Amino acid sequence: MAQCVPFLKVKDLDATMAWYGNIGFMCTATNHIWEAPQDYGLNWAEMAWQEATFMLGIDEEEGISEKKNISLWFNVDSVDEIIDNLKSKNIPMNIEPETFYGRKVVSFVDLNGFDISFFCALVR
Repeated sequence: MAQCVPFLKVKDLDATMAWYGNIGFMCTATNHIWEAPQDYGLNWAEMAWQEATFMLGIDEEEGISEKKNISLWFNVDSVDEIIDNLKSKNIPMNIEPETFYGRKVVSFVDLNGFDISFFCALVR
């Protein structure tokens, strides 16, 4: 089975992992699975929502643009859980109850400026 796993570079890996953990994602791996924490600092993590994963790494480039030209879309059975999680954390979101392509979508921006969307089929 082939997979494509997005890799997002961020300035503060610890804060980003905590932010995603706070809204219901799980950290499923870090570079510490093959490197001893006392020898190497945290520089990579894999985050998951159910079976969907993406990776985070430290962006060490100077002058990185604040504008992000990437978004992550999660196809899920229901968007209710993420909506409840975002509401409880007072994270602004946009909810489209019904798109022209027959989906319900909730979108928000993470602490790094990346657009994140969850979508599901409409229940009829």
